[in-house]
Amino acid sequence: MISIGACQILRKNRMLKLAASYVGAVVGAGFASGQEHVHFFFKMPLQSGRGIPFAGPGILLAGGLFVLFGAALGGLAFEYQTFSSEEFLRQFVPWPLCTIYDSLMTLFIFWSLSIMLAGSGTLFEQSIGLSSRAGILITAIFTIFATAAGIDGLLVVNLIMSPFMVIMPILVAIISMWKRARGFLLPICMPNFKNVLVSVLIPSWPLSALLYVSYNILLAVGVFASIGRDIPDSGTAQRGGILGGIALMFFLVAIQIVLVIYGASIAGDELPMLRAASHHGLLIARCYSLALWFAMATTSVCSAFALSQRLSKHFIMSKFSVIAVITIVAGFPAQLGFAKLVATVYPIVGYMGLPVLAIILFQFLKMQIGFR
Repeated sequence: MISIGACQILRKNRMLKLAASYVGAVVGAGFASGQEHVHFFFKMPLQSGRGIPFAGPGILLAGGLFVLFGAALGGLAFEYQTFSSEEFLRQFVPWPLCTIYDSLMTLFIFWSLSIMLAGSGTLFEQSIGLSSRAGILITAIFTIFATAAGIDGLLVVNLIMSPFMVIMPILVAIISMWKRARGFLLPICMPNFKNVLVSVLIPSWPLSALLYVSYNILLAVGVFASIGRDIPDSGTAQRGGILGGIALMFFLVAIQIVLVIYGASIAGDELPMLRAASHHGLLIARCYSLALWFAMATTSVCSAFALSQRLSKHFIMSKFSVIAVITIVAGFPAQLGFAKLVATVYPIVGYMGLPVLAIILFQFLKMQIGFR
């Protein structure tokens, strides 16, 4: 009886860690700051008129897809006991497309790491007055040592940081809605669109949702594929993915509500959600800054871990050295600027990832109905 109870606790613990790792992989600088929302959902109405703000059909579609693909990635990673994204893709994608997509995925994960470092530089500069380079350096050092701790370090970092990351935007959304319902005058700011780069590659809300999920799932593939052999059973794998997807949906809705309430007054900021949080007092602003850094740190660790798993076999050096080199190299393009990288890299990668999403969904449905 004790052994059965211990196994149940182990499965539950692994499920929570898997869900947290999914959230940690997806929720990065662009996601938690609201910058991605501005670029991918900005063409949708940012003001809903009177009453309670609406979430928006694109946000709800994206949230549902995160739940679906969380279950799919968890189930497939366990089913094939994968160790890296290359091994994962090889199960479904024929050569040479497998090699091409793995190279593209590796490149995107590298750019994601760079964007996380860029976002941390912007955050440290805006919130505590340090230089952007100092913020990049601090996050890079944390990334190197947390990633070097291996799979346990990855899971623990995400389990500790992810709940706080999800709670803070929900709290800011609740406070904003309460103030609006009570008739408090929200700060009136002059619209600033200097950092809003609306892409012609995102013409409609269904496509926006698909592209948004597409490039984020490419990040999650690297994490799920890297820990396939560490998941105890299929049920734990799928429930962990579903739980992480539900958390992401709440995160999406909370950020959208804040954008609806504040609209154009925060849309032009590099960190729109931090700007909104600053209207609710210093404590909320500081807590959101910490949550935002957690989001950047967890995604940078997930990205560095996935890259090290993929690249370490090609280099004759220690795992720590590979991680350090990857992170240091990613620090150079990070100095190009956060908003510019988000607007340029993510939509293109989203299109590239759509066939991968279709393949993953197809294979998952085959697995569910018992076909091989």
